[in-house]
Amino acid sequence: MQTEVVTNVFDGHLAQWVAFAIAFVTTFALIFGRYEIRLRRLRLIRDYVKAFPVWGDSDSGTETTNPSFEFVRSKYAADIRGNGEDGEKDPPDLTPRSTEAIVREINDTIAKTRFFLNRGDARLLMASLPYMLVVFTGFSLTFSANTCPVAADGCFQQFAHNLLTVGGMNLTSETAPEQYRQLAQNVLTIAAITFVGAYLSSLRYLIQALSVFDLSGYTVIRQAAVITIAVFASAILYRALPEPMKALSFLGGTTSETVKDLSTGWILTALAFGLLPGTVLQFVLVKIGTLFDWIKQSDDRFIQWTRVVPLDAIDGIDFFTRFRLEECGISDVQSLATYNPIMLHIETPFGIYQTVDWIAQAQLCCVVGLDRFLLLRQFNVRTIFDLERALKQNKESMSDEERKAIDRFDRIYAAVLLAPTGPLKALQEKSPAKFLIPDANGSDIKEVDASEFSIWAMKTISSNDDMASKAIEHLMDWIGDDLHVRRLRRLWNEISDRLGPTSLELTPDRKV
Repeated sequence: MQTEVVTNVFDGHLAQWVAFAIAFVTTFALIFGRYEIRLRRLRLIRDYVKAFPVWGDSDSGTETTNPSFEFVRSKYAADIRGNGEDGEKDPPDLTPRSTEAIVREINDTIAKTRFFLNRGDARLLMASLPYMLVVFTGFSLTFSANTCPVAADGCFQQFAHNLLTVGGMNLTSETAPEQYRQLAQNVLTIAAITFVGAYLSSLRYLIQALSVFDLSGYTVIRQAAVITIAVFASAILYRALPEPMKALSFLGGTTSETVKDLSTGWILTALAFGLLPGTVLQFVLVKIGTLFDWIKQSDDRFIQWTRVVPLDAIDGIDFFTRFRLEECGISDVQSLATYNPIMLHIETPFGIYQTVDWIAQAQLCCVVGLDRFLLLRQFNVRTIFDLERALKQNKESMSDEERKAIDRFDRIYAAVLLAPTGPLKALQEKSPAKFLIPDANGSDIKEVDASEFSIWAMKTISSNDDMASKAIEHLMDWIGDDLHVRRLRRLWNEISDRLGPTSLELTPDRKV
């Protein structure tokens, strides 16, 4: 008997040491990974500055740094103290900003964060202590429940004698009912399974935050709170309803006098609470809300026509590339269209030209819709700038024949942009709102369907070639005036300027 007690105590200590090792290694690996990612990406930012310009002339004639680049650089230097924060003199004014000046600033940032556990890392380590404590406690519970018998005076007592499981009853007493022992075991098992699921979910969340350098003290503390809430919620739910049929006893359900072993349903429910804590709760609330008329409901009549456009629609993005982009928080075409191209290049293994091309495609898809985007691709228009170049040309130096030819081309693309798509037809049929157009005499207004409305719109702007050209250029002006399109246009122009005039066309053989 003494040997058995010693073995149980040793197993309990071993379980706690293993739990502490897991908690420490997890936290340390996350912080060290953040440190390595910062150094590597700061060096990538420095190399980008050397290869491409990040400044340009403003309207006032002074040189200004590209705001897109400044956002990327500040993201990786925000928690590093500058000279002014330590009471020292601020660095000298470096305007106009040259490449050497910007590289010097980045090298200074790298020097301040070169050593592991600098001030930023130390602050993050302090903020990670609650997460480390929660992980240690959870794995101690998980491993102890597997190594300690119910009736032993070992580590099981640390968790069994509490108000949550059996109301604080001493389970080691010989008079303790067997069903309370079983109930305590089941509650602890539910808590352990939920913890394991929540721990794996937190790892996935923290690694995703690490990949986009969004791992902060708030992120880690939030995961500690999510794990704690999920474990307590699942344990309390099982404690209240160990057998769900008891809740239906007033409808004729049968009750049980003894507590049984855990069912497969409860094990899967506990795992779901851990892996998807917020999703499970939200699903339950939504389903309950549909049973009551006094709860405000969502209008889902058009949900099949308002679905997100997947990244696979972009030329060059396959399943594996889509998975990699989703790690950066880019889950659909709209989020790709508004993403910073320089940041996407720095945070992923894809080149700057590739990211610019993908974002330009996504911007075209967002403004014209997926149907027209695929149609325009068949007419050799892949990006928002292809459409802009096709519709907006400097016609002042052209002859009349050249101008007329381009005007005809504008009408061709206008027909594509005004084409009635499947979603447009379906929405017009399902919605009580109808299109209104004047009749042939212009004296009366009538309701029409989507196809007739598109034909009328095309005829309205096609009275002559000049009107059609101006109308379609006006359309291009407003669909290309978003801030994220302007940002990409500036980057496009800066890279084009750096490539020089020799990139505009192939050199003829006679010049070679």
